Amino acid sequence: MKKLLRKLAPVAAAALLLGTAAGCGRTRVTLETYPDTVVATLGDTKIYLDEANYMARSNQYMMEYSYTMYGMDPAGMWQSDLGTGTTYEAYSKQSVMAGIYQTHVLKAKAEELGLVLSEDELKKVDEAASQIMESMDESVKEATNITEERLKEFVTDNALAMKAYQEAIKDVDTEVSDEEAAQRIIRYIQVKDGDDAEAAKAQAEEIKARVEGGENSEEAMDAIGEENENYYSGTNTYGEGDIDNELGNLGLSLATGETGSVYQEGYGWYVVYCVSDFDRDATDREKPEVVRKRQSEHFQTVYAGWVKEAPSFKVDEKVWSQITFDTNLYKLPETEAESVEETTDETLAAETGAAE
Repeated sequence: MKKLLRKLAPVAAAALLLGTAAGCGRTRVTLETYPDTVVATLGDTKIYLDEANYMARSNQYMMEYSYTMYGMDPAGMWQSDLGTGTTYEAYSKQSVMAGIYQTHVLKAKAEELGLVLSEDELKKVDEAASQIMESMDESVKEATNITEERLKEFVTDNALAMKAYQEAIKDVDTEVSDEEAAQRIIRYIQVKDGDDAEAAKAQAEEIKARVEGGENSEEAMDAIGEENENYYSGTNTYGEGDIDNELGNLGLSLATGETGSVYQEGYGWYVVYCVSDFDRDATDREKPEVVRKRQSEHFQTVYAGWVKEAPSFKVDEKVWSQITFDTNLYKLPETEAESVEETTDETLAAETGAAE
């Protein structure tokens, strides 16, 4: 599940300092009254439940779909514990509200700065809303009762928020040197510990000697990796600061054509061959990522200042708590459902056998 877990940089929920509106004696709201039901406020700005529900349901559908891509049945996923005492449902709702908070803070900042959408941008908003509406699954439409006109408002708010984001990062340097983005390529063979760590070490030393003796090509490394079921071969492309472990650090120390070996606890021995200590294509591909990282870090600094200036944000928990994920929105086609059920049964059987 953790694998399932960037337009705007994410905000840590702890940094939101969400307030809770007490409320009292409120009866359960219905889907038809969501557009008139206040779920949160940012100062004098009211945020309505239809917006929060749409964001929550869209996220719910997407995550349930992603969950099935791992061959798992989404039934019961939302009440599972993340290992922190928090259910997946609670975590997801917290993330949704964090996103709503950020959008409204940025939209307010855009208005304060006098930022507006151009005619071309407004046209793109209309097109985006229409496309979203057209591609929206019927289960999401039913769970949100959303209209295209209301959807345009949400898309407009996000477009204004993006304007504020672009304003925040406009002075970030976009020039990146080869040294800063430098990427290298290593080819490695992992010799798993298995039941005999000493035997694994001896095998790794033998492979290293073979590679140093002339079998120092990517093809040869592939062939060696296929010789024993205890071996695994792979390739990594990375630069300084990307990986912090024994394998990655050894790779950074090698020049083109050099070979080394290292032990990484929990994985076994690695024989590492440096294919290139500077790969031109990979380095060029990395440069935009360096810029994006700079922009994200700069935005977080600017945004933190905007948050301090923003009015208080309060969530009416009695209203928000009425949004639950008791019913899955993504429905597996029958053939896929049977496959997921078989995978789940096989996993349970394997786990039961291991436990025994």
